[in-house]
Amino acid sequence: MPKEIVTETGRVKWLCEADRARSGAKAKANRTQIETCPAPECNLSKKDIKLFLNELTKYMKLFKPAFERVEQTKRSQAYVQGLLGNATRKNVEQMALGLGEKVRSLQYFVGQSEWRTEPVVAIHQGLIGETLGEEDGVALIDESSTVKQGAASVGVAAQYCGSVGKIANGQVGVYLGYVSRKGYSLVEGRLFMPEPWFEADYVERRQACGVPEELEFKTKPEIGLDMLKNAESRRNLPFSWVAADALYGDSPAFRDGVAAMGKLYFTAIKENTSIWCILPKVHVPQWKGHGRHPTRLRLSDSRKHPLQVKQLVKKIPMQDWVRAVIKEGSKGPIVCDFAFLRVTESRSNLPAAEVWLIIRRNLDDPSVVKYFFSNAPANTSLNEFVRISGLRWPIETIFEEAKGEVGLDQYEIRSWQGWHHHMLLVSLAHHFLVRLRIRFQEQAPALTIYQVRLLLSSVLPSSIFDVQIALDRVRYYQQRNFVAYRSHRKTKLARFASFTPNLAL
Repeated sequence: MPKEIVTETGRVKWLCEADRARSGAKAKANRTQIETCPAPECNLSKKDIKLFLNELTKYMKLFKPAFERVEQTKRSQAYVQGLLGNATRKNVEQMALGLGEKVRSLQYFVGQSEWRTEPVVAIHQGLIGETLGEEDGVALIDESSTVKQGAASVGVAAQYCGSVGKIANGQVGVYLGYVSRKGYSLVEGRLFMPEPWFEADYVERRQACGVPEELEFKTKPEIGLDMLKNAESRRNLPFSWVAADALYGDSPAFRDGVAAMGKLYFTAIKENTSIWCILPKVHVPQWKGHGRHPTRLRLSDSRKHPLQVKQLVKKIPMQDWVRAVIKEGSKGPIVCDFAFLRVTESRSNLPAAEVWLIIRRNLDDPSVVKYFFSNAPANTSLNEFVRISGLRWPIETIFEEAKGEVGLDQYEIRSWQGWHHHMLLVSLAHHFLVRLRIRFQEQAPALTIYQVRLLLSSVLPSSIFDVQIALDRVRYYQQRNFVAYRSHRKTKLARFASFTPNLAL
């Protein structure tokens, strides 16, 4: 192993300043506490479950100040109740029919009604702070996609969709989540608008979808940073850390923006990210007497090239890896090997800031290696890095629960406003389930979000599906289909008339 890497590896901080003995280091590293899953007990009574409905009513009343009109308050309650209910597909039509609401009224509320999201987000974020807030909480930034048919939905384009693992026609949202030792929740989401949507060819589509005229193109890291700044400005959700995947970790502007907020980042990076283990010397070249005076820094020794982080894995001695428990999983403890190094980041082939490089190697399959950058202080406890590495995963759990339980990806809305209204109401619905789980944690410590919604659905009001309801629904479907048919036929005839005037129909 080259001397400079040995020197940097020797700086790992699981050794406290007063005790540099390697045996002491191993003893400290192995003292990671393993928390077991709660015993599968459910001591909830029928009386407790009946309280769920009252809790939902009280919860939705908390958002009343955010809506200017009584109808908006009522529709928001109906929409969230629909998301929490048992509709086979949680789009507006199915939820409205199941609740006995007018489909058009609920469609108008979520897609066209001019209610602002910011007042709702502010209250929602404050409630998350009350339920889950901790000073060393973690803000989570990640994206999630929904595959769509056609080109009429806002922001739809051929782009990478993680939900199917390939480029597909779809929409991508950037989301802000929150996690602490108490639990996790979804704060809000913003729709990513691909660059083509800002070109002249898309003017009509932007207008049809109600895209704000002042909206400018922003990358996903820029959107994520905006949400973090807004969350911080509301001052009702404490967090010290920001965690994100490599899409954001590979953006120096994103990481610099987080650092400028006074927050610590823990972001994944690609394996080809360049670093120096020993800070290289730089200088401004002397002026040669002609031309412009040099102003840019250059490496003093041009032969000193940065290393890619993946090159370090095989060079780290076996004894310098720390085995630690990340978290307790559904199949037992999740254990990985870690290496912690202080390195200098390379930007444009020049040294930048000194950061932590955390390398995590999968114990079951050592070929699976992840790399992370953090701007945490040099004296940060290594157990803290292990803790944060386990708190990145809840954002995936949030997406899974939000899609499976409260219809995050089941919307059939085309407008900019409708997309953001739906995502915000989904966030409210998901957090209500989180609040219920925590509210009854003593009686049922192993309760999952799925189980909470299952219990809640047993007390939610629902219309009795009898012969008359079935007939009314059939008539509604027939009328809806006929109106759609006439509209499409009119459009088609107009198009035919433009180039085939002799066509007889």
